[in-house]
Amino acid sequence: MGVIPVSLAGCFLALALILAPGLTVTAAKADEVTFDLRVERGRVPANLRLIRVKQGDVVKLRWSTDRTTILHLHGYDIEMKIEPDAMAEMSFTARATGRFPVSVHKPKQGGGHTHDPPLIHVEVHPR
Repeated sequence: MGVIPVSLAGCFLALALILAPGLTVTAAKADEVTFDLRVERGRVPANLRLIRVKQGDVVKLRWSTDRTTILHLHGYDIEMKIEPDAMAEMSFTARATGRFPVSVHKPKQGGGHTHDPPLIHVEVHPR
């Protein structure tokens, strides 16, 4: 009986082909994260102006305000109106990574809208 030379790379390839049909990849568990944000006189407290989450997280931004405000989460194209003395929830799954501002939309005469500087930024980091 002769000896058949086998390279180490060939062994790994053969092993990978044998295991591949049963191979499962388990994704890291996504979290559900909630942030309570209060807009007073057009501002959010400094310690809440940067929200950091992981890709795949279910993010809930719970907003309250002292005056009627329209918010826009850029990059996710979520817009919502918040009213005084009520809690409003902006909920989304953080699929896109990057840094996304939440701005106040103000109607512009003649149509369209303008943005104030961002109230907060949401940073979505890869998992």
